[in-house]
This record gives sequence, C-alpha cells and structure tokens, in this order.
Amino acid sequence: MLYTSFMNYYERIQNSIDFIETHLTDDCTVEQAAKEACMSTAVFYRMFLSIAGFTVKEYIRRRRLSSAAEELTALPVETGNCTITDTAMKYGYTNSDAFSRAFKEEFSLNPSQFKLLYGGKGCVRTQPPAGFFRRLNIMDEYFELNDAALPEQYPDIKLLKKLPSMKTACFKFFGPDPEDHAFSVMKEWVRKNGIKLNLKTESGESAYRIFGFNNPDPSNPADQTETYGYEVCVTIDEALYDTLPDAPVYGAKNSYDCVMRKTISGGKYAVVSVKRGKDGDIGHAIMTAWQRFNKWMGVSKFIWGGHQYLEEHLGFSDDDEHTGGVELYMPVQEPKHVSQFSADHKLTPETIPAGKAAYCRITGNDSEKAAFEAWNIMLEWANKSGLSASDCRVFMFGSGFKREPPFFHEIMITVPDGFSFTDDKVKIKDFSGGKYMTVLTDSKQQFEVWAAMEQWRKETKTKAARHQWVTEWLLDGWHFPEKAVKVCYPVG
Repeated sequence: MLYTSFMNYYERIQNSIDFIETHLTDDCTVEQAAKEACMSTAVFYRMFLSIAGFTVKEYIRRRRLSSAAEELTALPVETGNCTITDTAMKYGYTNSDAFSRAFKEEFSLNPSQFKLLYGGKGCVRTQPPAGFFRRLNIMDEYFELNDAALPEQYPDIKLLKKLPSMKTACFKFFGPDPEDHAFSVMKEWVRKNGIKLNLKTESGESAYRIFGFNNPDPSNPADQTETYGYEVCVTIDEALYDTLPDAPVYGAKNSYDCVMRKTISGGKYAVVSVKRGKDGDIGHAIMTAWQRFNKWMGVSKFIWGGHQYLEEHLGFSDDDEHTGGVELYMPVQEPKHVSQFSADHKLTPETIPAGKAAYCRITGNDSEKAAFEAWNIMLEWANKSGLSASDCRVFMFGSGFKREPPFFHEIMITVPDGFSFTDDKVKIKDFSGGKYMTVLTDSKQQFEVWAAMEQWRKETKTKAARHQWVTEWLLDGWHFPEKAVKVCYPVG
C-alpha cells in the first residue's frame, strides 16, 4: 500500500530516535542512527532535518545535555565537582571544561550554578526548569487519530498533524496540458543538476519528494476546456536552493521563466493514497479521491485549512517518467470558537430571493487591498447610478479561509427588474438566492462565525446546500461604517 511508504518516512526517523535515546551515554554516531532508519547518511541528514526541524547532531547534543541536567537535579548540592565531571564523562565529554561551555550555552548557567539552583537537597529552587529538550516522538508529533467513527467509513484517509516546510525547486506551466509541460521542464532541469527522481534510499524509498498542484486553480473544475496552470516542486538541499531565483507569488496566469525556488509552508493535512489503474491512468482516481475528501470533510470535525493542497507523486522510472501512485494532501484545520455556538448566537432561517445583481470581483495578492478596491468601485457605482440603498441588498463573498494568495473579493448589489447600465468595471449577473441559516455579527468576527457555522452544521447534521454562500453587509446608505454583517450559510 502506498501509504505505508509515506508513513515509513516518519516511522524510520522514529526508529533512529529510539536508537539514539538508548545510546545517549554511548559513542553513538550519525551513521549508526542512519542505519537504524535504513537510509544512507546523506539522505538521513536531509530527512531528519525536514521532519524534526533540526539536525540529528543538534538533537543528540541537546538530548545529552538535557539528560545530564536532569541527573544534576537529582544530586544534593553538597556533592562536589567530581559529580559534574562524572556526568560530563558519562555523556561523551572528554573534560569538564568542554562540558561546562556546552552546558552554559544550552541553559545559560554552568553546571555548578545549575545544581545549586535546581539540585536535590539544599538547592535554592525546588522545581526544575521547564526548558529541558525533551525526547521527540515523531508519530505522536505528526499523526493523530480521526474521529472515532471515521476510520470505519474512511480507513484510507489519515490525519497528518504537521507536514514540515520544505525547500523546493519549482516550475509552472500555464496552458493546455500543463502537467505534462511542467514535468518535462523539471525533468530536464533535474538531469542537468545530477538529480534522479527515482533515486532510492537504502530502504527502497524515494530520496526526493516530488509535489504538484494547480496554479492557479481552474475557476470551474467541471469545465474540461478551461486553461489553468500546474506547478511541479522537487525537494532540494539548501546549497542548490540558494542558487535559484524566488518564484512569483501564487496565482499569475502565466508560466515561470525558468526553474525557481519556493518553500512549501506545510501544515496540518488529511492524506490519502491513490493507485494507478491497470490501464496506467490515474487522473480519474485522483478526481474521485478529491471528491471523497469533500465527503470526509462533511462528517469530520475539520474545516478547510486554507494552506496549499498538494499532490505528492510517488514512483519514477530510470528516465524520470512518473509510473507510481499519488498521495493527496487536503489542508485542514480545527474550527475555532465553536463551543456553545447555538446558545451564544441567534440562528435565523431566511430565504433570500433570486434576482439580478450588479457585481465587481477583484483578485490580488493583498487581500485587504483587493477588498478595498472592490468596495470603492461598487459604492461609487451605486451612488452614480442613483440606486436607493433602502431598496437594494449588498452581499460579499471571497477567498474564505484561504491563507495564501491570490485572494479575491466580490461585491454584489441587487438591482430592480429591468435595471440596465453600462460600466467598464461593474457587470450584471443572476443571483440564485436560496435557503440560508443566518447570524448577525460584526466585521471583525465574521471569519470566526463562519468557522463556527460549519461546525454547527456538522454537529446538527444540517445539510449544506450548493447555492452561493455570502455575507450581507448592512450599510447606512452607500458608505461605511457598516451597521452589522449577516453571515448567510446555505442550507438544504
């Protein structure tokens, strides 16, 4: 199963940590720890840093010093410096001076001062410091159990607490068949730089991680004719990373000029494996898996996280053709401020009628700037058009919980039947309306209320509807400040 390979990155690093912990007082080497992880030393260095967030040598050094410090807290103050020398020798230091320098760098106190403050009988303070560098448990750190009922329904979907940030080389192509074009450029680049996508560790796992994602996403995924972009990212070391230019901010509808660098920020993800079909096709299976994710989200405690979704490509041939499966990473987060939501907020059912709406949508890398521009255009237009603020309703929707650009904001103002106009920036469309559950709030709390509404829907098993989610802004005329904001959650 492909997910087993994915898990092994973490399990094997955990094996090396377990080995290190049982040999803190021995002459433990990085090469021995790498062997326990079934990786070459070079790959082990890179994978340990990527997953743990610090180097293996730093982990060994700090764990030895913290273990030595814990032993010193158990020693009575009246014991002499010989106990410090013994502790230094026990944890691999050839003399007490070297141990004292390293100890002071870690704890800002030399061992004698530390023992006087935190030692056993006769010490100044009775509680040991909280700054010990604790043993790392990768599996507890990165994985958590789903809701109790979910594994039975979705045993294939696992929850990764935190995908670490990764430095990558990346290339994006915007146009027809962007995946093929992006991969072809990346394959040429990795060959020139001596990288083999199918290079394996000693345990048979991929030495490099290859990710991809739509950039930008198609606005209508069901439209097979729509042009969109695809970006391919390959993890690389810092030396090669430093030679590349920075990739543009996400979302421009064009190709990169060359292979560039980008740090994938990581975060919490739900993960599922997708296998290639007998005919070699994997596209349909990927689409089905994303649809399955949407159903999982509907019954889990999580909401969409907003950080970058990812497709990790597994398995490459000698000529760098992708022959294996794919791991899909759905960004998730736990909603905030959901306790006692129904008790603290007045939920009001409302049917918003369908009709015509004038609108302006602004997209940009600065969310606040895009919103400000859209509001200015629509309020100026409404004033110029002589519309009555008391007869029109003002709605807004945008990028939601998305944390990475591009961001968009669309402002809609309902208009009377038969109303017509001509404007370069403002267009007209049909607003479908529908049934909503609404909550009055203020602009500062609207995102928290949206998250709480999603959790409320799950807890009450309310069916979400497909019509447009919106916030209604209650203005005093065509200007700010607003009187209130109404969150309108579409329900069936």
